Amino acid sequence: MYPQTHPRPKRRQPVRDAVEDDADVGAATVEILSWAAMSVVIIVAMATALQVLGLDIIDYVRAQLGV
Repeated sequence: MYPQTHPRPKRRQPVRDAVEDDADVGAATVEILSWAAMSVVIIVAMATALQVLGLDIIDYVRAQLGV
């Protein structure tokens, strides 16, 4: 048997939603990173406020872990 040659199939374009806009492509990544950054800031602010009030959370956690 001889190999048969077939014409290459055309490359299909990725399906895009009608609502999707090029400006919103990276919005999900930016939103996730902003939530992560805000969470870190809130945790640091809470720990600092508790330490200023006289509650040393870090020493408490270290004592509980035995470090």
